[in-house]
Amino acid sequence: MSLMGIDIGSSRCKAAVYTVQGHLVTSTEAAYEVTRAEHGRFELDCHAVERALYTAIREAADRNRWDSIYVNDPIQAISVGSFGEAMVPLDRHGNILGPSIFSHDQRRKDAISRLEALGTEDFYTINANILGYSYTYPKLVWYQEDAPQVHERIWKVLSWADFLVYRLSGSAATNYCHANRTLLFDLWKEQWSDRLLEAGGVDGRILAEVVPPATDMGPILPEMARRLGLPADVRVIVGGHDQCLNALGAGAVKGGDSVTGIGTVECTTIIFDGIPDPGTMLSLNLGIEHHVVPGKYVAFIHNQAGALQTWFLKAFATELFARGLNEKQILDLLTLEAPASPTDTIFLPFVEPSGAPLFLPSGNGLFSGIGATTGRGELYRALLEGETMFFLQAFEKLQKHGMRINDILATGGGSRSDLWLQIKADMLQRPVRRARYRESGTAGAAIVAGIASGVYASVDEAVAAFSGTDRNFVPNPAHTSHYETLQKRYGELVEKVLLT
Repeated sequence: MSLMGIDIGSSRCKAAVYTVQGHLVTSTEAAYEVTRAEHGRFELDCHAVERALYTAIREAADRNRWDSIYVNDPIQAISVGSFGEAMVPLDRHGNILGPSIFSHDQRRKDAISRLEALGTEDFYTINANILGYSYTYPKLVWYQEDAPQVHERIWKVLSWADFLVYRLSGSAATNYCHANRTLLFDLWKEQWSDRLLEAGGVDGRILAEVVPPATDMGPILPEMARRLGLPADVRVIVGGHDQCLNALGAGAVKGGDSVTGIGTVECTTIIFDGIPDPGTMLSLNLGIEHHVVPGKYVAFIHNQAGALQTWFLKAFATELFARGLNEKQILDLLTLEAPASPTDTIFLPFVEPSGAPLFLPSGNGLFSGIGATTGRGELYRALLEGETMFFLQAFEKLQKHGMRINDILATGGGSRSDLWLQIKADMLQRPVRRARYRESGTAGAAIVAGIASGVYASVDEAVAAFSGTDRNFVPNPAHTSHYETLQKRYGELVEKVLLT
């Protein structure tokens, strides 16, 4: 038998099939785009994403694509992970009522003041997130108060992972992880918060029932099995937030573990054996969320990563696109152009809104130390270094509160770059290990599918089947003092230019 894991990202979705022994059978993906409808508005075309999902699933389920040694291992269960905040609005017949409003969307960001009125500490002891407009709550206010004709037709809003589970199983529910990303979920009581709903002025009828990750929603609907080429008895399992599943897929399940997913956004997920001290976490400007592993919790340090590369290519490599090169080929060329050692150029990685723990607005990107001989390769290396300095600054702050990240387990598309991972090892002065499966989100979803369907007797057994690393990177001591100087200058620039 085999297991399917699906990972719905902000720009592409992936579907992968694994054997119960943890071997990758096949992996497929399909792309889509976040569109800017007008200034400050960011949306996903729900129909385009849904088509992409079905394409990826059909291709992954097509046993003609599988190696002959796997064709007699039918898919037993499917689970789904996705990015957070963005929701799909549905009527009671399951029809999509409009676009999915993306996290960066600024409409009704003013509504956050309603939750701020509760007081920062009071709010945090219910939801345990750092208040900001990127979460789902302001989007729900917009539907209710600015688009009432749409709102009155909404039956439920579902995260992208929960939307696909609904399409596959016919049952609508949301998971603890994604419920938490709305700002309306009580982390401790594990249910929607009446107090936050009232304070925010949100009609709770459009929110789905909350269930734990790894909940079995039953067999796939017959028509969906036929449409997607899946076995008729496949079980559909609730997944969770993509970063949590990425951590699980890489083996981060115990307190003190961490994993760094390098995709459009880089996110370091830190694991806790219970809810960490709220006062300490709030002082660190970090939120708390359920892990997809029962009884475990996570915190995220995150900022733009692949999105910075995409911006850089558009700004500095247009002639390479004109020559017909694709993004991967261009990044390979830039890696060859980059100096082998650190330079004196510094980059502040805030061309888009930053994540935890700084939460800076967009438009604060900066190159410093540019000279007449500075070339594109040096700027590219500075970009990778500046992106890493953001995390070093955050790690140092955590360490002062007794939370040390000992080594870095890297996953995601960005982890294919040896240059980037070596920079991280040198700058962070910690070993960096590339996970066995770069796309650990699909592996984590497959693990959840296997646990919920009884394939594995425990989380540890499941993780052991998927564990392993591809390559290890160790710090180069020759670069230590130079990076210490650069990091000091980076911190001064952030403090003087952005925080004053």
